[in-house]
Amino acid sequence: MKIEEYLGTEKIFFASSGSMVIFSVLYPFREKILGIPDQGCFGGIMKIADVLNMKYRFIETDDGIIIPENIKNVDIFFFSSFSGYLVENNVEDICTHCKKNGILSMEDISSGFSYPEFGKGDIIVCSTGTPKILECGWGGFVAYRNIERSGIFDFMRMPEGYMEKLENEVKNSRFKLQRILKYSRILKDFDYDVLFRDHNGVSVFVKTEYAKKILKILNREIKPDTGKSLFTRCPRYDRVLEKGFVIETIKIWKRKEDEIIDIGRKIEKEIKCLNI
Repeated sequence: MKIEEYLGTEKIFFASSGSMVIFSVLYPFREKILGIPDQGCFGGIMKIADVLNMKYRFIETDDGIIIPENIKNVDIFFFSSFSGYLVENNVEDICTHCKKNGILSMEDISSGFSYPEFGKGDIIVCSTGTPKILECGWGGFVAYRNIERSGIFDFMRMPEGYMEKLENEVKNSRFKLQRILKYSRILKDFDYDVLFRDHNGVSVFVKTEYAKKILKILNREIKPDTGKSLFTRCPRYDRVLEKGFVIETIKIWKRKEDEIIDIGRKIEKEIKCLNI
């Protein structure tokens, strides 16, 4: 299945990175006011707005979960389908609210491509870097719904082999995402304090006052399949503004289920030891 078929759009446009996609999309709107969540969103969005000299304001969330009624006094609203990779947003309600109030919705689906409830925004952007659901190591794309696209994309050229790689990633995306969601649910089912325990997410946030000490131990014992660490220490704007750490499930999605359970047990053990 093609990306256009997943998203229900006519055409997509490519750029060298997800950041370049967002920059190119926002360029024609640079004199408008941009709304962004107060946490759980792509961290580079503020830098891009600053480069464009674009005014932006934060929209209050519930630990990253977007409350549609709070989206106001902006012209365009940028958000991630999975806030902080941790919890799914009600994308349908967000986009419906924006449309009713004359606000363009700009949805980042990098963390949740192929999730049935996502991809509803007026503008849909996606990174295909690493680690992502569509993991090409490079690039990104945008799809528009009844909106004139940015002319910047006319000058973009993708490297040889990218489209073939992307096509294969799209083909496998649903299986990959479902496995990540399953493994995240497994990692939530241990005796430690988890945020969003009953919600879908592609990462898991563990609340603790001892994140620095715990991660010093866990980083020695547990190695990811990609990157230097399986964990991200918080508070962080692009995850959640709480003390603790995130388990980046996407970095171990190729492993067997018993290995995931073993990782959960190790985390549980270290937290219990430090909380005594």
